[in-house]
Amino acid sequence: MTRIGYASLFALATVGLTIGSISVFRHIDSLTRADQASASSNWPQDSVPAHRPFAPIAASAADYAKYQGEDAEWRKRYARPYTLSELRARGDGRRTAREALQDRVFEYTRRGQRERAIGELESWVARNPRDEAALLSLARLLNESGRSEDAITRYRQILGTGENNR
Repeated sequence: MTRIGYASLFALATVGLTIGSISVFRHIDSLTRADQASASSNWPQDSVPAHRPFAPIAASAADYAKYQGEDAEWRKRYARPYTLSELRARGDGRRTAREALQDRVFEYTRRGQRERAIGELESWVARNPRDEAALLSLARLLNESGRSEDAITRYRQILGTGENNR
């Protein structure tokens, strides 16, 4: 298609969209005027429609009791305790060494014991030097505790691990 063809197509699309939007706005305007004519029995300047029932914004105590009853019914029907054989089939529930490390580091960081978290990560990285996620966590903690040079060293170690994987 040539430039003239594209320009013609664009012009036709623009005209079509304009005509469509004008007709939609006229329709909306006519609906609004019809609503205003039917609402003439309301007080002047009243913005609350008279035909809708009142719906409270906050739930009442009775609503909460109803929700609690429905929840109890759902729990009785669908939420049941697992048997020991079902739990064994799902797995033993033990955390891996990596997950246990993440839990300890999170807990130390939450308590404000960054140095202890850094120590945990340092010992893990010494045993698992290719663990990029642990290296990244260690670099972030080092950076947050003001040890920028050590953090940069760990970031470079991460980059080195990525190059060895390619």
